[in-house]
Amino acid sequence: MKLIYILFISLLIIYGCKDRSHVDHQDEIIYGETGQRLDSLITPYIKKLRLLTDNEAGLAIGVTKGNRIVYLKTFGYADIEKKEQVNLNTKFHIASLSKPFVAFATLKLVEEGKIELDDHIDKYLPELNDSDNRFGEVTIRQILTHSSGIPRHISVEDWQNPVVDKNTLERNLTQLLDFELDFEPGSKYSYSNAGFDILGLIISRASGTSFFDFVQQEVLLPSGMTQSTYIKPIDSLPSNWANSHSYGLKTQVLVPYPYNLKVAPSAGLKSTILDMCNWGMLHLGKGSINGQEVLDMQLFETMVSPQFKTPWDEKIGLSWYLQKYLDRPIMLHTGNSHGFESMIYIYPEEDISIVILANRSYSRTGRMVNAVSEVLFEEQPKSYQVSGIYKYAAAYLDHGPNVANDLWEQMKKDTTDNYFIDDNDILASADILDNGKKWQESKDLLEYYLKENPNSTFAWRLYGNANLNLGDTTKAISNYEKTLEINPNYEKGRIALEKLLKDNN
Repeated sequence: MKLIYILFISLLIIYGCKDRSHVDHQDEIIYGETGQRLDSLITPYIKKLRLLTDNEAGLAIGVTKGNRIVYLKTFGYADIEKKEQVNLNTKFHIASLSKPFVAFATLKLVEEGKIELDDHIDKYLPELNDSDNRFGEVTIRQILTHSSGIPRHISVEDWQNPVVDKNTLERNLTQLLDFELDFEPGSKYSYSNAGFDILGLIISRASGTSFFDFVQQEVLLPSGMTQSTYIKPIDSLPSNWANSHSYGLKTQVLVPYPYNLKVAPSAGLKSTILDMCNWGMLHLGKGSINGQEVLDMQLFETMVSPQFKTPWDEKIGLSWYLQKYLDRPIMLHTGNSHGFESMIYIYPEEDISIVILANRSYSRTGRMVNAVSEVLFEEQPKSYQVSGIYKYAAAYLDHGPNVANDLWEQMKKDTTDNYFIDDNDILASADILDNGKKWQESKDLLEYYLKENPNSTFAWRLYGNANLNLGDTTKAISNYEKTLEINPNYEKGRIALEKLLKDNN
């Protein structure tokens, strides 16, 4: 009966938003004067920025005011190779934007009397009592404020070998016992993905069901987020899911797709722009949406009230960063992982939320969200620079590496240009070309980069990869050896060298 009720409310939310917002096209919602103003100013702003950054991958942006979507627009391709356009129902990997869902789920358990924020985690993870690494001293509140001392990572984001069974979060606990706290719990701030993954296991044990099912039933569905999920088929990307992209010498698919349930609580939710607009409206409603309470208002206020000070002299609530932009208080969170970017701003005093989802690295989502804020609050959208890598790439593709390298040197000297120049952007492009197995192009970029930056172990390893795959084994061995000459403890260089030597014996 409860499930039927939740589904009924979810449909009311979705279709209510749709009816009130005048959905005219598959890829946009424009409502009222505010929507028209954003469409006239922000849409061309985004198109120009995407053109300057040579970005044909996908982007979805939504703005809500009160309980209405006033502006929602999509751009580009969900999969650039298949030429599949993004639409309102395209699922994006939202990376660390997943963390506020963990906070919300935790407070649902507080509401149900199954958890207390200041409980020590060994209450739910008694295995920690057998260790001497002080993890049992950590509280749930400290995890949610990144002040626990739990290391940033305990599970590698291994997209090549994903763990996908629903009991996978138990494995994080086993790995945690091999680590020690970075500092005394509650003594300082340090961002921890691992803490949120451990909290996912606590949610599972305290609720008596899997983390995934609990969030689905108690958070997503009551919020009208019927398309959001942590789960995907292991060997395929379903229709209408955005693929991962980045930038080599042009926008290209990035492999593999970022999926591993071991890190689902901290970075694993997949969602649509429509669902994320509902998430924004739920927070504007202080835990309620369309008159339906999803979380007790007092607990909601606890979640978004200052809990701890960050190193940049701002405050964090329970997962939410509490800052200001244009002198207006905002709650915000960002996500950035393996070819995806996401960001949400919530202006509680103005009753406005802004969310943006992108499926390419270097999509400049932060500048776009700020530009929307500037237009909403009658400011002139700020000008910006973009990386010179896009001019470099055009020169390379049209005229070859020598012309591109000469152009890069000229741009370094031109302080009046609208491009900023950083050699590390060339290295980043070489890395993406390596991912796409474009060995000659990667080699060309690395030869220029290493002349300017000869002590980069990462660059020498990529150079070894390029030479190896172009058939020059002797040079590849020399490149990998160079990484260890620079840093004898460089593990990836050692592994690459040992594998190559073994394969050639």
